Order: sequence, then C-alpha cells, then structure tokens
Amino acid sequence: MSRATGVARVTSWRWAVGLVLACGILIAALATGDLALSAREVWGALAGTGDDFTATVVRTWRLPRALAAVAFGAALGASGAIFQSLTRNPLGSPDVVGFNTGAYTGVLIVLAVVPAPGFALLAGASLAGGLATAVIVLVLASRAGIGGRAFLLTGIAVAAVLGAFNTWLVYKTDTATATVGAVWAAGTLDSLGWEQAGPALAVLGVTAVVTAALAPKLRILELGDDLARALGMRVTLVRNACIVCAVVLTAVTTAVAGPIVFIALAAPHLARAVLPRSAPIFAAALTGGVLLSAADWVAAHAFAPTQIPVGAVTVTLGGAYLTLSILLQRR
Repeated sequence: MSRATGVARVTSWRWAVGLVLACGILIAALATGDLALSAREVWGALAGTGDDFTATVVRTWRLPRALAAVAFGAALGASGAIFQSLTRNPLGSPDVVGFNTGAYTGVLIVLAVVPAPGFALLAGASLAGGLATAVIVLVLASRAGIGGRAFLLTGIAVAAVLGAFNTWLVYKTDTATATVGAVWAAGTLDSLGWEQAGPALAVLGVTAVVTAALAPKLRILELGDDLARALGMRVTLVRNACIVCAVVLTAVTTAVAGPIVFIALAAPHLARAVLPRSAPIFAAALTGGVLLSAADWVAAHAFAPTQIPVGAVTVTLGGAYLTLSILLQRR
C-alpha cells in the first residue's frame, strides 16, 4: 500500500469518526433533558412511530435547538476557514476582525428602535451590520489588501469601536431591551424554536450551496492572485463573493444566537490538525458543528437544573485551546 493510499484511508476514517461524533451528540441532545429518552425512543419520535407526547418533546422542543447547534457551528467554522484562507493568516476569523460584532450592532440598533421586532427584521439588521462592517474594514485597509497585516489590525480596531458602541446602546436603552441585548451578547440557543431556527436553517442552506461552489476557487486564490488571474479567474469577484458568503454565515448565526465567539477561530485550526489533507471549508464546518453542538449540550445539561449561555462555554474552551496552543508552540 502506497503512502498516499494510507493517508487517504486515515483521512477517510477521521471523516467517518467526525460524522459519527456529530450524529452522536445530536442524538444525545435529543435524548437528554427533564424527560430522559432512549435512542430507540428518539428514533421512533423522528420516524413518527412513537407516542404523541414523545414526538412533541423531540421534534417540537428539542430538535430545533439541536439542529441549530450543528448548523450554526458549521456556519461559523466555514466562515472562519474562508477568512483565514483569504487573509492567509490563522487569526483572520470574523471573531477577530469584528464582523460578528458589526452584526450584533445591527441587531442592537433594531432592538433599540423597533418594539418587539420579528426574526426577519433582526436577521436583516444582523446581515446589514455584518456587511457594513466588512465594507468599512476593507475600505480602511484597501491599500494593504485583505491579505495584509493592516487588514487584521483594522478589523481589531473597528471591532473595539463597535464593541464600545454596543455597550453604549445597551446602557441607553430601557431595562427590557437591555436585558434582551445582554442575553444576545452572551450567545445562547436556549428556548430556540422552529420560528427562529427554520428561516435561519433555510438561509444557511442556500449560502452553504454557494459556498461549496466557491470552495475550489478559494483553493486557487490561496496560490496567489497572479496565478489565479493567469488561470482565467476573476479574482476580485470571487474574493468579494467569498466575503459575502462568510459574512452571511456569521450574521445569520448572530441574528439567532448572538455573537458566539471562538468557534470560527478554533474550528479551522482543529480541522487542519485532524483532517490535514481535506478541503478546509468542509473540514472546518464539520469541526465547528461538533464543537458548538458539544458546547451547547454542556451549557444545557452539565450544570442542571441551571442553564448557562453557550457563549460562556465556547469562550472557556477557546481560551483553554489558545493557551494550550501557545504552550505547545513554545515547546
């Protein structure tokens, strides 16, 4: 057996393990709660062969949150992989350059101006805020280009300004709006139903199809703009399309769950370590889905009967991961 065949087989096994792990966490999320269910009961509820009450618990109460955790994690992982590829920098994720902060700014503005806004308005405001932030960062760092260090520094500066503005908005609004804003800021999937998860999953599905079509072109962009142009690629158009897809993936997640951090930053790193020869976007999406679904299970059940925001879990895991990475690099 050649070395290439052996590497391909190991990679295939790792993909299989990742998919099984994602499905296992999904089943655990559906089975765990005040009403503990077996895997057979969960399957019966999903297949429509179980009793009505169990079907309601699984399909109406638990399934939206469980699917959203996997989908949102995958969206954040893919978004992080896109930005790290475009910037050619391991820190080039929407967390760092402030795009999710801008999406959160859009949500806060709507919450402060419109009483009881619907999901469509919040999602549109989140998308507008994320895209506006992307435009601002790109314009300010236009001389250095998206692959330059100035892009990251500009993104960090814009994120800091927006973070201060978000804090001011929370303090200037009434108590009810400030409470909603604080919950969003923590990042949570609690009480998520099909009314919020359904439209978000539909938008993410369409964006995922476009992102998958752009993935091969993104790999060519990693080789350099000159080579990409020599191969007939419209570099600016492809890069802008990738940025829009990455911002949409982050903004839709932020609109529903708030600015969940570290998944977009850590998932591509872990994917490169575990699946080094795989397509980076798809590997990062799988890793992000596993990370966020596992973090949401911990947030919902590890401290029962109290639930904590999933953002608190991802921040803790992200800090531990970065610390471990620094220690390993020093060695």
